Amino acid sequence: MLNALKILKELDFERIAGSDGEEKARNILCGILDDLGVNQEIEEFELSSFETGKAEITTDRGVVKAHPFGLTKSCELEGELVFVENSATIALAKNRFKDKVVLSKTYSRGVAEELKKSGVIAFVLIGGVHREATSLSYRQKTYKEGPVPCFTVTYEDGAKLSKQAGNKIVLKVEQIVAEKKAKNIVATIKGKGLDDNLTYAVGHYDTVSRSPGGTDNGGGTVTLLKIAEYFSKNTPGRDLKIIWFSGEELGLLGSYNYVKSHLEEIKDRAALVVNIDVTGDDVGEDYYNVLGTKELLGYADGVTREMGFLFKSSLEIYSSDCMPFSVYEIPSVNVFRSGGISSFHIHTQNDSVKNVTGRGLQTTIDASINFLNRVLNASLYPVKREIDKSLKEKIEKYIWNSTMEEPKLQWRPEYKK
Repeated sequence: MLNALKILKELDFERIAGSDGEEKARNILCGILDDLGVNQEIEEFELSSFETGKAEITTDRGVVKAHPFGLTKSCELEGELVFVENSATIALAKNRFKDKVVLSKTYSRGVAEELKKSGVIAFVLIGGVHREATSLSYRQKTYKEGPVPCFTVTYEDGAKLSKQAGNKIVLKVEQIVAEKKAKNIVATIKGKGLDDNLTYAVGHYDTVSRSPGGTDNGGGTVTLLKIAEYFSKNTPGRDLKIIWFSGEELGLLGSYNYVKSHLEEIKDRAALVVNIDVTGDDVGEDYYNVLGTKELLGYADGVTREMGFLFKSSLEIYSSDCMPFSVYEIPSVNVFRSGGISSFHIHTQNDSVKNVTGRGLQTTIDASINFLNRVLNASLYPVKREIDKSLKEKIEKYIWNSTMEEPKLQWRPEYKK
């Protein structure tokens, strides 16, 4: 029987999409699947990626270490520092920050678009209290259009820098950016032929830079292995695809690529996605975000309570690999666990397996297998291919922000009225 925590310890390293770390992780995962006798295919896609670099900010009071956003190329620049607590100020104060370096406590995709319009030469984001500086990255489209160099610093360093507002600072970046290839792992477990409905269990195995991704998404990665182990020994009534996506942390690139490359399958057979992204906290809380209908929310709740688990559940979108499927009205149940030390440190170097325990993984593993077992073996498929109207505007806005392009929605005709 697979030991999920032991495997997670083997994966305790940075796994940026397209990197040597991704390849190392993929070899580990595929080796385990081979041992289980589970067939898998490797599906490759192209992307702009990077090798983790470094940055520093020099003021007249010394040097501060910073993290460059992923896809920030090596450069050196100089400008006057301006401090604004809320970065939305940039859009409201047209050209006030032209040729300035902006330091702020907030950041969003919308702000990213405003930086270039406003002539800002660089942007520095202050991190959260008691955390390492967060690792972030540009979207692919933003990178190709030429982004404004962005950085993150710790809360403590940000507070010190804010007192340098009005002074000239120098920012220096060393980071290699290149066109690379990342790979999804697609495992198929054939069912007994009960019907043609296809169910997916998915999660991403890549990480942000500097992070070993213990909970995000090492926990989900090993949960998928446990799902593969169970159904390789207990043949389900229906087909199951288990997919480890790469490139999630750079904008859901692996799942977007999969959906685009498998449109016939998606339109004809796809019935439900179970997405596992973030788990492992020893002491925490368990959640279901159901991107579907109220009926699916109730079903997932009930099935889980039968196991003696009480998840916090809601009808809501989830920022993960379920989203590319959602535009085809394929519902998803998104399973996650948070509220502990490891999830607190998500997207930092401290999201490590040292903060994950077997107990923290087990509820997610058991609940996911139980739910999939019920769905895959039900006499009639228990999930409607439908998404509640209350979620559709949220999906549209999310896809806009995720791809920086107009979403091509595939809603059923009745929703176009």
